[in-house]
Amino acid sequence: MKNWLIILITLAVLILGNWVAAAILQMAFLDIAIPFAGLALVLIYFFKSKGGMASRQLDMSIQGQTGIRMEREAHSAGRSYIFIGSVLYLLIVIGLTFYIYREYFLT
Repeated sequence: MKNWLIILITLAVLILGNWVAAAILQMAFLDIAIPFAGLALVLIYFFKSKGGMASRQLDMSIQGQTGIRMEREAHSAGRSYIFIGSVLYLLIVIGLTFYIYREYFLT
């Protein structure tokens, strides 16, 4: 139950963020939805993975400041429900966009 709640909160935050970005850029919600969802997906993957580029950069920064060598973590993306929610949002947005603009794509 907790996992579904995390996914629903992720979807709500992404919808709200997409709506705010569309309002600021004065664009339609669906016109900016796919790039926003893709950017959110990349950012969530970048910050939620363990042992990835962000972790290595932080380890190198700490090592440079303190002189203490940090042990490397094996890269693992894991099963983050926030990441699953963002993938679900991207798929929903792509499906909704193709459904709304189906006449444009089919003609």
